[in-house]
Amino acid sequence: MTLQNLSGPIIGAVIGYCTNYIAVKMLFYPRNEVKVWGHKVPFTPGAIPKGKPRLAKSVGNIVANTLLTEEDIKQKILSPETEEAVVDKIMEELSKKIYVGMGRICSNYEEYGDLKANLSDAFTDQIMESIEKIDFKNTIVTEAGRIIKEKVNGTMLAMFLSNEMLDSFIQPVGVELENYIAENGRDFVQKEVNEKIMVFEQKSILDLCEDMNVEEERIRTAVRSIYHKASENAVNGVLKNVDISAMIEDKINEMKTEELEKVVLAVMKKELDTIVNLGALIGFILGSLNTIL
Repeated sequence: MTLQNLSGPIIGAVIGYCTNYIAVKMLFYPRNEVKVWGHKVPFTPGAIPKGKPRLAKSVGNIVANTLLTEEDIKQKILSPETEEAVVDKIMEELSKKIYVGMGRICSNYEEYGDLKANLSDAFTDQIMESIEKIDFKNTIVTEAGRIIKEKVNGTMLAMFLSNEMLDSFIQPVGVELENYIAENGRDFVQKEVNEKIMVFEQKSILDLCEDMNVEEERIRTAVRSIYHKASENAVNGVLKNVDISAMIEDKINEMKTEELEKVVLAVMKKELDTIVNLGALIGFILGSLNTIL
């Protein structure tokens, strides 16, 4: 085959390649409108910069109505795999000691110590309020008198123990007890409360449930049920208040043309290169046919 015979296919391939290359580049270039002597140059800006608002709206509608529907989101969130993974994670957190969880709430150890101190004071105040409502003096006089009378009933001592005599013995005890509680009761109660808090914080939520004879599987079932209902409500609530189509449209419109080009090329660079190469192939074939014919 002579050089003259090859020139036609080669020129055709070069023209086809260049034509498709320019066509692909014109999808993005020029990025802005070009004017010559006050007149707009045709095909400027490029197809994608010019049609970006329409492209953004179309992509938003396709994603929201076809690719990412409410049913798709629910199906993914409520799939057995996702559900079990979330339930396992929640159960893992419930198995951690309470002081670990509280430590995450507090910013530092000092804050955690203040929190425990406040909790101790609150419990102590509540217990002391209940204790102060008890009439120890009259209760001791009544109950102690009754018990003593039952113990000495039928004995010679009962002949000498009158109600007045018993009251004179017992009433001072009730008064002293009330005074002792008023002076030392809070310290005693708070010490006990602090010890209980120390024991409590070393347990986990699962430990506390076990103390109440609640089986772990029952808790897992409850967590699974709560997750299922919460996920359904969350999806319904979020999608009702969030316009996915508008979000995507706004996001694309906010993108610079350079960023949009990178996104498109990241997805379709291979396909666009194929189009350019296909132009060269078609040009070569047409050039060959022209030579033959």
